[in-house]
Amino acid sequence: MKKSVLFVLLVLMILLPSQAFSWTWTPFQLSLWEPVQLFPEKFDVYGMRLNLAYGRNQNLTGLDIGGVNVVAQSQTGGQLGLINLSGDSLGGCAGVMNYANRYRGVQFGLLNTAQNFVSGLQAGGLMNLSDHVKGVQVHFGIFGNGAVQVDGAQLVLLAGYNLTDDINGLQMAMFGFNYTTENVHGVQFAMFYNYAKNLNGLQFGLVNACERLSGVQIGLVNVVGKGKMTYMPVMNFNF
Repeated sequence: MKKSVLFVLLVLMILLPSQAFSWTWTPFQLSLWEPVQLFPEKFDVYGMRLNLAYGRNQNLTGLDIGGVNVVAQSQTGGQLGLINLSGDSLGGCAGVMNYANRYRGVQFGLLNTAQNFVSGLQAGGLMNLSDHVKGVQVHFGIFGNGAVQVDGAQLVLLAGYNLTDDINGLQMAMFGFNYTTENVHGVQFAMFYNYAKNLNGLQFGLVNACERLSGVQIGLVNVVGKGKMTYMPVMNFNF
């Protein structure tokens, strides 16, 4: 019985042309490998989509489950699959690789990318990447977190690194290092090494370095490129 139903669905996906539909949305989508799916790519899904291998639609609101889940424009709700790809996303996704242009919510996987910005949480085992982070990047494997601008926190729970140009908040690398190419307004905490071009706040680690200091460095080696005290053991400060 199940094989018969599946066979009928596959035949419909192959034979039904897009011109047969006078509407442009569906509450349910079933896809084998786009374009072999119940409804064509141009359809929006409001409900649930099940992708046996690879599915693609323009917009989706609801639940998206499968192997490779692709939403070309806007996705709202949840995605669960090996690879989740979308334009603008609001909600949560879990997979081996998650990618969105703009993401509001939670990305959980090995590799998470929010190209333009993420507002919420990225939690990854290999790497978290975004141009602008408004929230938290959490890394718990190898490699680390990367961003251009961070308003919030970059956290490495095991070994790895935090990289950014500017951060307002916290960088913490338990068994790794923090590297900020421009400005830190907040705290850098690392087991091994902290660097910021301009530090406004606190560095705490084995080796701390910055070009300009307005705050405190605590560590075995503290280096300031420009200032009254360029090198100090244990503690260095300037206000």
